[in-house]
Amino acid sequence: MYRNALCLVLGLIIGIRLTDIFVYMRLTSENDLLYIETPATPQVMATESVNIHNDDFNGLASLLYNETRVFCMVLTMPKSHATKAAGVKRTWGKRCNKLIFLSSEDDAELGAVNLHVKEKRGNLYAKVRAGFAYVHEHYGEDYDWYLKADDDTFVIMENLRWFLYPFDPDALVFFGHRFRSNFPQGYMSGGAGYVLSRGALQQLNHIGFKNPLYCPSSKLSEDRHLGLCLSLVGVVAGDSRDELGRERFLPMAPKHLLPHTPQGTWLDRYYFFRPDSSDITSDTGISFHYVTAMEMHLFEYFMYQLNISGLPLIQKKLPPRLTIQEMQEKLNSWAKQRTNNNLNNLSINKAQVLTNLKLT
Repeated sequence: MYRNALCLVLGLIIGIRLTDIFVYMRLTSENDLLYIETPATPQVMATESVNIHNDDFNGLASLLYNETRVFCMVLTMPKSHATKAAGVKRTWGKRCNKLIFLSSEDDAELGAVNLHVKEKRGNLYAKVRAGFAYVHEHYGEDYDWYLKADDDTFVIMENLRWFLYPFDPDALVFFGHRFRSNFPQGYMSGGAGYVLSRGALQQLNHIGFKNPLYCPSSKLSEDRHLGLCLSLVGVVAGDSRDELGRERFLPMAPKHLLPHTPQGTWLDRYYFFRPDSSDITSDTGISFHYVTAMEMHLFEYFMYQLNISGLPLIQKKLPPRLTIQEMQEKLNSWAKQRTNNNLNNLSINKAQVLTNLKLT
């Protein structure tokens, strides 16, 4: 009898613990988390009464929402519509002025566009190229800046707008996390996301895509090949680092970069600007890559919902808009920048690049 009672008690305990484990796995599953319905944060709209030096977060965010209009195009695929892409739409994507997903299937609920490019890694450049052509045709005059991101990129839209605010959207410039290559100005990491000015988008479509000498077809990496194309049509790679030389667009997630940037990784070979310290993450960071769908929601909670009692938000004043002359001086300065990363240096001149386009 005692043995039977003991077995019954042990069975109950084991059953309860297995139930706890099952519930925990359910709560931490990315797929299940994505189907938890949460109210969407409404797109805030600025009014004429908003003061440009207002330190109120919502006031400044509202002003920037209208003053620096950003179109977001996110690279995804059909199997990720309900998971990764949905995570983007429910988090940072809702703060874009306009959000679409570049895919190989239409999805009206998500906002995905079928670009009719087969899903394979060798077609990424063709897919992004088709995406920029589509966006230029349908939205090319409607926004100031055009952001390309992946469905595992998290973007802090307020910081992006704050950074872009001083610059002329009709200038030929693009920003992101700069990688070095065998052409002088390098290119921007696709995973960290990169943003083209309205002028750069027009230059890319009007000149680059219409001339195979500048923008030929390629099966190699999307970000590198697009960076070469932009370079050859005169679009300058801007410097998005902060005043301490720390990166704002980051090609890895915070868990990979904190508390210190790891040494001896693939990043060492690709840095355009080798970091001077073990901390490359700016306190005005804009983007992170390799973010899971569940982490998207964690970032959303910690950044936009969690309040810390007794600690006021520190708001920065908007930087002044650059004059035409100041903007040109910036472009000239950025165009002269060269990598300080001499590890396995690949630098060759533009004539050699043109001669070897098939190898890029």
